[in-house]
Amino acid sequence: MTKKMMWIIGASVAMALVLIAGVTYYVTMQSDTGKARQVGQQYLQNLKKLDYKQMFQAVDKTSLKTTQRKHPDQRMKTVYQQLGVTKVDVIKSSLHKTGLNQYEMQYQVTLKTAIGKLTHQVYRMKIKMINGQAKIQYAPSLILPDLTATNTVHVAKNGGERGQILDRNGQVLAGSEETKVLQIVPKYFLTDDGQIDSDKVNEIAKKYNASADTINQGIQAYKAHSDWGYPVKTLTADDYQKDDDGDGASVVANYKRTYPLGAAAAQLIGYTGTVTKEDIDKNALLSSQDIIGRAGLELRLDQQLRGQESIQYQLLDSKGQVEKTLLSQKFKKGQDIKLTIDAEVQKNAYEGFNNVPGAAVIENPGTGELLALASSPSYDPNTLSENYASVANNADAPFIARYAKGYAPASTFKQVTAAIGLDQGTLDPNEVLTIEGKKWDAYSVTRVNSDTQVNLQTALSHSDNIYFAKQALKIGRDKFQKALQEKFTFGTKYQLPITMTPPSFSNDGQLKTDKQLADTAYGQGQMSVNPIQMVTMYNFIDNDGTIVMPKLLMSDKTKKIENVVQADHAKTILNDEIGVVANADGYAHQLYAENYKLAAKTGTAETGNGNQNALVSVHDAQNKKFSALFIVENSVLNGQEHNPTADKVAKQAISYLENH
Repeated sequence: MTKKMMWIIGASVAMALVLIAGVTYYVTMQSDTGKARQVGQQYLQNLKKLDYKQMFQAVDKTSLKTTQRKHPDQRMKTVYQQLGVTKVDVIKSSLHKTGLNQYEMQYQVTLKTAIGKLTHQVYRMKIKMINGQAKIQYAPSLILPDLTATNTVHVAKNGGERGQILDRNGQVLAGSEETKVLQIVPKYFLTDDGQIDSDKVNEIAKKYNASADTINQGIQAYKAHSDWGYPVKTLTADDYQKDDDGDGASVVANYKRTYPLGAAAAQLIGYTGTVTKEDIDKNALLSSQDIIGRAGLELRLDQQLRGQESIQYQLLDSKGQVEKTLLSQKFKKGQDIKLTIDAEVQKNAYEGFNNVPGAAVIENPGTGELLALASSPSYDPNTLSENYASVANNADAPFIARYAKGYAPASTFKQVTAAIGLDQGTLDPNEVLTIEGKKWDAYSVTRVNSDTQVNLQTALSHSDNIYFAKQALKIGRDKFQKALQEKFTFGTKYQLPITMTPPSFSNDGQLKTDKQLADTAYGQGQMSVNPIQMVTMYNFIDNDGTIVMPKLLMSDKTKKIENVVQADHAKTILNDEIGVVANADGYAHQLYAENYKLAAKTGTAETGNGNQNALVSVHDAQNKKFSALFIVENSVLNGQEHNPTADKVAKQAISYLENH
């Protein structure tokens, strides 16, 4: 072999070795880059899903030691929950090699928080190759780009004033008065090892005349949010009220909720309570000094009433000073809400019960505006926190809003049966039926009177169950059921800010037997109708055959069901019921006033075991400015008279309405 040939072969081998080394290096680099990119992309996928635990599966544990974070997923979860982060959008990302075995992934993110979007958040995540594996180098800036190990994320709030609930005339039904509240920030009372510094706690307790136990309980409850303030007590005029710096306590203005009508409107208006840790976990916009609705309209209209606080998401330095404000929300006062309720009518309706269990609903029949929704017995929301146990343990259940509770409407429902019969042409108001005895054996229907010659007026005046059962059978199940559903709101969901179920005449929505039809005709059977629904479906009598749906908010529009029955049929029923009040032997004569014309229909609902509820439906036949429904529970108990009849309970409110 010549020297030239040997040189060529040697050169070729050398070139091959260089090529192999280069390819090996390239493949190795590509493999490392691929691994780094895969780890980075997997992190971003978990970030978008807010899967905190999976996010840090590839973290380098050595990097955790330098930041003193054993559980970075928990830290990130806490901060994001604090900010109310519900969605993460990754806009773009890119990977760059920054040195030997070193990579950096840059990505831009938008965080959707409780008060808006944190946009254009540019992150830089370092990734290091260790023993052939790509490992994320943890840093606090993975949570927020500007967050360092010495920073604290803080949510600063300037509490908003809750809106008022007003009656139709602007009288306050739920208002607020300013108070001074002592707040504690837990982190100032915790030692480096997380223990409570009892000396500091006792010092603050003594200064502000507060309970050390209450302070300790709050510190324990809010350890996870140790930089949040929580209320300890409402300060009195005799308490120290200065806000001293650096002691971990602050005195802030707050608003105590007041209820001028007290027990008279408690179930309707409801009450508020201080925010709990569970509330904050559900809604990051809340803080421990906030108050939120717990019952009644305070709960149902909470968002409108609460308004919008001034909120700032801040980064604090090690001294607690604001280093940067990340996002802000401007203050908006809570909305004042005007109801259709008349405070004086409400008060009189409630007082008439004198703590007897029952309910009253009074409305303007022409507009559907609810003037009173009273429930008895009740409680005073102004003192509920002190008396909660006794109220909760009261056998008569004061928390129940009885005006929204389903009852058998009893004989008050005969007004509807009469209307359907008149409109169907099966009931002639002048026709006299001959009825013998107090029981109709064929359908087990009984009555209290012994009239043998009965027409519509007599049947309404003396509340004859047998007469109305016979009239319903003439109409027939299908037509009667259709009228109830299409005209008298059965099965209809009422559009009110009150929890209630639609009225029903049957457990399964069908009148399956003639016996059930007969019982339904006089308001028994399987019927369940609440007092609001009763007064609504009966107001066709006041409105010439049109039903006006109820409304509670003055801002709501009036809605009507036109032509439920013919106008002359509605007038027939109204005129026939005037004698129920005017006649000395009328069942509602208790409501009679010499110079005022009322119409009424009473009812007695059998509830089992010899017990009865008493009802009265009242119509202003003179001016048509009000209609009402009153119900008294257990007017008869175990076969014996127990509570007063509904007309007696209604007297105070009806007299007020007649004179105002």
